[in-house]
Amino acid sequence: MTEDKTVSDISSNTSFDGDEYTIEKKFLSMGGRYHIKDGSRKKVGFCEEQTLKIKGELNIYDGEGKNEELFRIKQENIADFRGLFKVIDKKNEKVIGFLKRRSPESVVLSGWNILDDEKELIGRAAEDSILKNVVRSKGIGKRLPYRYKIHQNGAKVGYCKQRLTIFRDEYRLKIEKDLDPDVDRRLLVSLALLLDSVEGKYRKMKRVLSSF
Repeated sequence: MTEDKTVSDISSNTSFDGDEYTIEKKFLSMGGRYHIKDGSRKKVGFCEEQTLKIKGELNIYDGEGKNEELFRIKQENIADFRGLFKVIDKKNEKVIGFLKRRSPESVVLSGWNILDDEKELIGRAAEDSILKNVVRSKGIGKRLPYRYKIHQNGAKVGYCKQRLTIFRDEYRLKIEKDLDPDVDRRLLVSLALLLDSVEGKYRKMKRVLSSF
């Protein structure tokens, strides 16, 4: 399988045509409320994590008032939270692409495949530090932030970096100029959301299993 194919025939959304986004979740919010901000810190999207638990979907709206749904992330198999996720443009119901959590390349690192609307591989995202994960496994670095590098055709085209504060958890998504311009930014914003929502659950499960 190659990484040469690009995403095409997808309607653009002017709120998601930039190169930098922040996904914020306040620790004390009910149901996991995410705010999506662009590079100027303007709010461009909102969703609630509880819909993933109930319906197997994350519905991204234009704001907390939920006046307009922009796109959604739909789990293909609700019984498998590590499985395949479809990203859909709400306006025309076209598939933007898919995201799939892949088996770890080592016992400590995790990664995701980024797929186009025909499930062809167009990129990868993977954790960048074995050392930090080893430290976390010893129980002395649970608060160390996660960082994922995004690659396309063997070149680094961006990253998604976690930042923890007293009040919130956030992921900063930075897209570099080498990313194929046909790749819809909403696919990478969806990746950042899943890194917190899905990957976070997998980490908790690993910690529980390792305690036995």
